[in-house]
Amino acid sequence: MNDTHIYPVLIVDDEKNIGTLIQRLLNPENIPTQYVSDGEQALLKIHQAITPYSLVICDQQMPGMTGDTFLEKAALLAPDTLRFLMSGYTDLAAVIRAVNNGAIHRFIPKPVENETFIRSVSDAVAQFESGVEARHLFEQAKSQNLKLFALYKELKQETLNFENIINGLDTEIADLTRRVDAFKDPDLKNKTTLDRLEQSMMEKEILTRDGVARLAVQIKDEVFIQFQDIAARNGLTMLEKSK
Repeated sequence: MNDTHIYPVLIVDDEKNIGTLIQRLLNPENIPTQYVSDGEQALLKIHQAITPYSLVICDQQMPGMTGDTFLEKAALLAPDTLRFLMSGYTDLAAVIRAVNNGAIHRFIPKPVENETFIRSVSDAVAQFESGVEARHLFEQAKSQNLKLFALYKELKQETLNFENIINGLDTEIADLTRRVDAFKDPDLKNKTTLDRLEQSMMEKEILTRDGVARLAVQIKDEVFIQFQDIAARNGLTMLEKSK
């Protein structure tokens, strides 16, 4: 059993018995069909269609609007829909004109040869469905590509932000390193602050060793007094200073 097709075939012929015959031929192939008797009705149906037509099959000799004229207008409304022109007359000029204008994909002579006709219609419907699927996949791929591009831009910006943070940290580390290096002294690194101050003053002959010792005592006394004052203001009791 053949798969059921969802895109209908539009049959346009002023002879209803021809339209009925075509519908009867296509029904076993599970191809949905719609029939109208003239070009104006057919154009309106194409314009209002929610589900697009996969194929339009039109007779050439119709009152009011010939088949080739109708198919040229139909091509403007639904360029993806395939178009077959049928005729029981040898109207070669109309067929050539329709072919040159891109209005028809196939010419079907009347009376139709059933098996050839069914195969031609089935191939056209399958071609239309393949085109719909290809366009759907293209739109999906396009949408995914747009999302991937947006994600790429976001990740690129995040990477730049991260690099800026790292560069800033490197600058801060380098600055701190320079500051530390400025105070480095291999000969003093294991001494206390007072030892360093004492050595510095002695090297610059600011104070003698005894003077440095007296200064150290004065500094300690001043520090102790300040701590006592802080303790008293906070309700704490300091131990007596050792002599």
